[in-house]
Amino acid sequence: MTQLVGRFASWIRRPCLAVASLGLIAGVGLAPQILTAQNAAAATSASPIDTNRFAASRDPLRGNTNSLSALGSSARGQQEAFERNHRLGLRFYNGGADASCEVPLGRICYWNNNGDVPPPAERADAKLEREQLLDLLGRAQAADPKDDWVSGMRVRYAIEGGFADMAITAARACAGTEWWCQALRGLALHNLNQHAASAEAFDKALVSMPAEQRCAWTDITMWLDPFQHEPYKAMGCEGRQARNARVLRLAQPLWMLPGNDVRNELFARRTMSRVHSLGRIPYDLQWGDDLLESQVRYGWPTAWSVQNGGVADPRPPQVVGHEPTPSYDFMPTVEAIENPLSAQAGDWDPKRKKARMRYSTRYANGFGNLPYQFARFRRGDTTLLAGGYRLMRELEMGRAPYTAGLTLDRLDGSAARTVTKDSAGANGAVLVPFTSPTIASLEVLAPVGKRAARVRTVVQPLPTDTRLSDYLLLQRGDESPTPSLERNAGQAYGSLEIEGGTRIGIYWEMYRPASPNAPLQVSIRATRLGASFMQKLGASIGLSKALTPVSIKYNDNGRPDGGPGRSLTLNFPPVAAGDYQLTVLVSGAGVTDSTTQTIRVRPKR
Repeated sequence: MTQLVGRFASWIRRPCLAVASLGLIAGVGLAPQILTAQNAAAATSASPIDTNRFAASRDPLRGNTNSLSALGSSARGQQEAFERNHRLGLRFYNGGADASCEVPLGRICYWNNNGDVPPPAERADAKLEREQLLDLLGRAQAADPKDDWVSGMRVRYAIEGGFADMAITAARACAGTEWWCQALRGLALHNLNQHAASAEAFDKALVSMPAEQRCAWTDITMWLDPFQHEPYKAMGCEGRQARNARVLRLAQPLWMLPGNDVRNELFARRTMSRVHSLGRIPYDLQWGDDLLESQVRYGWPTAWSVQNGGVADPRPPQVVGHEPTPSYDFMPTVEAIENPLSAQAGDWDPKRKKARMRYSTRYANGFGNLPYQFARFRRGDTTLLAGGYRLMRELEMGRAPYTAGLTLDRLDGSAARTVTKDSAGANGAVLVPFTSPTIASLEVLAPVGKRAARVRTVVQPLPTDTRLSDYLLLQRGDESPTPSLERNAGQAYGSLEIEGGTRIGIYWEMYRPASPNAPLQVSIRATRLGASFMQKLGASIGLSKALTPVSIKYNDNGRPDGGPGRSLTLNFPPVAAGDYQLTVLVSGAGVTDSTTQTIRVRPKR
């Protein structure tokens, strides 16, 4: 949320009180710093319709008053009037009472209002006036499709009013400055989740815009940790292209989707901010770097309201701009950016409190951490990765169908590998082969519930001489004489967290011969981690199974077909919640192999 600093600083000088009424409070929270008399004059000078705004400007996108069409000139006046009336008719907002300035940005301050009270509904007369403005802008664009200001405003208000198709039509009708028209197309397509087409349009805009502007638009300093600012700036405009590609790839919410929507969002914010700089906005402040930074980092407001400081606050109500929520910080840690092939799941924390950026995706209203299990299996010189997932109730994914995807990317310029499953169930596994260390991104998207969940971490291939695979937990064991990974992937348990007193299946593969004449000894054992002294004592004299709830031993005489797959059903008894080490041990001919993972037992619901 964004707001003028006046709301947060009771010591602001009295001459600034009038300006505080024009404050910024946005969907994720901004608020201005101390305002000088010069700021106050700049912010209040645009209260009536200011014809000086229409004068010939050094800004080519504003157009020249001597060459404007009559409809284009009328549209500029009506846009001023709409925003003035819009601001005066804003409804009061009851949220954000306990907000504090999280990020000071010039005249404004930002705070995270995820989970706060939603903004009030827009007044019906404001919707009607916006539609009337859009009608005029449509006629003005038809009269002069080369009017860059008209094209930008028509796309802006179409998106603001929820007319996504109209925004596409307006962007395609733009026939003015090439880079501007392409940027507007990218913005309109991004608004409709057309990721690949949006990326193509933004790429065309970048190619055709002036080099100095391209350098500014591709600068992602605002999204980076301050520790990275100096070395990033030292790279120069051309030198940072590879770094941008890495950072934006790592920050992409879902790798299974085409294009890169977080990169598109960056350029969409640049484009919408450029449109906002061309005319009046509800804050009624002159456009400046503080507004630009707030929108590049946290997005532009999509709803507006007013708020006062209570009975004891003498200042007039302030304007609040609400960015979309819930919004998330998709940026990885500095360590993951510098060494991506050492990244772990904890290097992405979308709910990070101190965020350099936040983004609310249009295809998912919520992102969760996906319960998962990765298991690796040998296929000759290649490793087959099974990415198991489980949609827990807490994720609130809504009803099926789901789309599950597993993407492997080495981030070395080679093509990523993605396998997706449409109409996927609430649990299962996706299989993808790989041969070298890579980042695995396991993702599930719920189109009906508009929710997403993911996990992203580095995986290593198995050595080519591996004799025992990892194991994959299943909903039930495969009792057939020839179990296979491919057949059991659909019934993967999808998590290393279970309830005590449950039956689960387990699947693994052995890459060494076994026969009745030369059997292998197999042991499966679950051992409590972090047990107390008394628990260990009871287990040692056979009085308690709390330390070793699962213990199975048998001779493996091999499969009739010689295949590597094995599967059993485990009865995990009711035990205390906690972590248990589940180990599969295979011995024979003086050689022992083992594979171990930590299982978390949670209390029964």
